[in-house]
Amino acid sequence: MVITILISIILSIVATATMSYIAMATPIGPWIAPMLVLFSLLLFRLFYKKIKHAAIVVSVSAGSVGGIVATACGFSFPTLYFLNPELFATWLAQPVYFASVLALLVLGAGWLGIWIANVTEHKLLVQEKLAFPIGQLIYKMITAQEQVQKAYELMIGFVSTFIFCLLQDGTYYFANFIPKTIVLLPSLSLSIITIPLIELDIWPLLWAIGFVTGHVIALPLAVGIAIKILVINPLHTCAFFYLSNVEFLLAFCSGIVLSGVLSGFMSFPTYVWRIIKKTKNKEIVTRPMLKGYYYNSYYLGEFCVLLIFLMLFLHYFQFSLLAQCYLITLTIIYTYQIITIAGKIGLALLGRFATFVMVPALFLFNLSSVQLVFIATFVEICGGVATDILFGRKVAQLSATNHKQLKRFQYFGLVVSALVIGFIFWLLITQLTLGSPELFAQRAQARQLLIHAKHFDYKILLIGVAAGFLLKYIKISPMLVMGGLLMPINFSLGLIVGGFLARMLSQAEEWYPFWSGVFASNSLWIVIKAML
Repeated sequence: MVITILISIILSIVATATMSYIAMATPIGPWIAPMLVLFSLLLFRLFYKKIKHAAIVVSVSAGSVGGIVATACGFSFPTLYFLNPELFATWLAQPVYFASVLALLVLGAGWLGIWIANVTEHKLLVQEKLAFPIGQLIYKMITAQEQVQKAYELMIGFVSTFIFCLLQDGTYYFANFIPKTIVLLPSLSLSIITIPLIELDIWPLLWAIGFVTGHVIALPLAVGIAIKILVINPLHTCAFFYLSNVEFLLAFCSGIVLSGVLSGFMSFPTYVWRIIKKTKNKEIVTRPMLKGYYYNSYYLGEFCVLLIFLMLFLHYFQFSLLAQCYLITLTIIYTYQIITIAGKIGLALLGRFATFVMVPALFLFNLSSVQLVFIATFVEICGGVATDILFGRKVAQLSATNHKQLKRFQYFGLVVSALVIGFIFWLLITQLTLGSPELFAQRAQARQLLIHAKHFDYKILLIGVAAGFLLKYIKISPMLVMGGLLMPINFSLGLIVGGFLARMLSQAEEWYPFWSGVFASNSLWIVIKAML
């Protein structure tokens, strides 16, 4: 048991550190649990000849909570930097206060997510028998015959990348031997079309993320680069020359973000209609919650303590009582929707539902930048943790792991991630700087654009809205296309290279362990370098 606890702590810190960087450096947040399975196999091998599946299940479930917490925080919390840089700098100047605020936010929102998972677990896993695909994937990885071989492949990727980073960045003892960039194409001007200097960053991290999520990001990022060169720059030069390039691009991207919000709100009646239909069939959403609420005194008592904790925390940041009730109520309702969708398709739509809560609050209450950021981050953490918890419960269900032990480790994983995430964020942000190419925080910038959308040129805003709906119509993710518009081209190119490399291989999944080791190693190298 002591070894399992120790490995759970290691996995939680690794997942939190890795995903903290990835969520702020790129616009995506891949599930880290499959990588943790392979890491846990290697770690348990150091202590046991024969590894018990139950030990892997509980340690991975504990560690993966840190991954989703870091993803949710990385997507939303840096928005405060772009909204109020002076206040954010003041917080950064007090590392303990900064880490404490983030820790309490994670504990409150994550605890609510676990509570929601507890009271809906029976309905979703037993009654409705939802697939929770990531949970099934983890179970198959744990029980696969070639699991040890895959773990060694991950370790090869991890060690080789660490050596590569050492040679690329250099140390106190020797200079860097590998260049960080290679010029692929010099800057060219063709009439009103300008092709900027195109470099390829030799960053294994970008290639690895592109490889593992290549089917998702390669095409949208390539479309984003093409739109920037062929549409955005010529349109700015010909029709909106009185604005700076940055002002034009931000207004256009704000339109894309706004189109996503409008699209989401247009689909909102569908969610309401589904709830009404379930009510008619006597399957109202709150039923499983109320059942646990009244018939299980533990859940009732836990919720009362949790509610006091949340109200004290929100009161400290000057949320009115009405705003507190609004946030907690809608978070519970939307978290149920998030985990239901994730149980069917394996994707947690955190950003969309966070927007559903934040945008109405923007008009209903007189909220500060801190409060707006806390609302978005709170919803994303709660929804993400609830989803990850149920993925872990699905693995436990399939592997017949002790349910009570798993729950204890999941709570433990939340506590560990809450304790370390603030200091990891502080290190990354102070050493790499938010908004820089190394820590671009595209999701956070997109949320800041949404909040400030009313301040932009309405013509450009409408063009962006139209572009967003067009991209949605042709089934290309507008948010990922926006990554190609906003991120430096060399960063997008690194992700695209990895993505197309995966598409070229007939069995790309066979290489996932190796590339998982690559992106874990490169992410940890960046965190270590920030500490030195």
